[in-house]
Amino acid sequence: MRPVLTALACGLLASCAATTGTAAPGAAAAAPVPVIAGPIKGVHHVGITVSDIDDTLAFYSRSVPYELVDRRMVDADVFPADVLNKRQGKIEIALVRTPTVFLQLIDIDPEAKAAPERRPVIGPGYTHICFQSPSTAPKYDVFKSNGLAMLSRGDGPVDLGGYGVTYAYGFDPDGIMIEMEQLTPEVIAAHGELGTKRMRFPAWATHIGNVTGDKEQMVAFYAKVLGHGPRRELPPTRRQTFDEIADIDGIVAAASWFDVGNFELEFWQYVEPRTPKGTAAQMIDAIGYNAIVFETDDLAATLERLERVGVRFAGKTFELDGWRVRYARDPEGNLIAFQQNIGAGAARSIDDMLWLKDRAPQ
Repeated sequence: MRPVLTALACGLLASCAATTGTAAPGAAAAAPVPVIAGPIKGVHHVGITVSDIDDTLAFYSRSVPYELVDRRMVDADVFPADVLNKRQGKIEIALVRTPTVFLQLIDIDPEAKAAPERRPVIGPGYTHICFQSPSTAPKYDVFKSNGLAMLSRGDGPVDLGGYGVTYAYGFDPDGIMIEMEQLTPEVIAAHGELGTKRMRFPAWATHIGNVTGDKEQMVAFYAKVLGHGPRRELPPTRRQTFDEIADIDGIVAAASWFDVGNFELEFWQYVEPRTPKGTAAQMIDAIGYNAIVFETDDLAATLERLERVGVRFAGKTFELDGWRVRYARDPEGNLIAFQQNIGAGAARSIDDMLWLKDRAPQ
């Protein structure tokens, strides 16, 4: 299986309500809280296990800003056995830069191409990454022309609520889902400096979706990890446009969004049809999104704080490509990690991506 660009899963429904600051009807702002806590700076990268890195790079590079930063073979046993089943031979890793976050593509078997694998839209687990673009140059059209297999109904993106944002989900050649959001110039301009920064690019990644069977428990966990609560909440909501986006009839869903410096964490829980609660310890081996990895300036202090609040670690601390890394799991078995730059160089950090760090809760 040769590394492929992780299937960027589509951000469900009104995700843009959080990522753009434009609330979908029914979305409520959380109480004011600090955006960043302790030494966690933001999301360094989203890990994606792919079947062929060349194919993934080629597919996404035709559609969105996608810069290959590094690519190398490493011994499989560099990763702890708690997170990677493969213990012998090589795996291939590629680091890709987007305007807002890095993506780490992993190919578990560089000599063979794995079969596509589609994860259920209703979860559980990591289901999508969202790309936003201006409605004047929509990436929906570009992705579709490049062969993205659309999940959403109709011949174009869905207008969820008439507030200047349209949405659609689709699957890349590995079956990895992405969300496409198109924003009107008015919506982008309303974001002030944040909108100005993002408009320097034809598209930008905004969030990763984590679909959970117990959102209350998941939100409480990530509030402890980040040191603050969600920026926005959507109570259980029924809307026909949800059905059109996810291609399921009768959807009722609730959501929460966290700002994390440069990126957002989006949590959905489907009430109808109900999201099953994740119970298995997820591993890097499977095709799809495999981890959210946070960057910290002081890994030891971060781990000490997380241990005090009961975070469950997965394997020991190890070093990879100039980073010191430690994995953990959230309450439903999804992998997260924390890493400190110990020699990768300033260009590999996210300091110039922290566009959300000063955004006040709304």
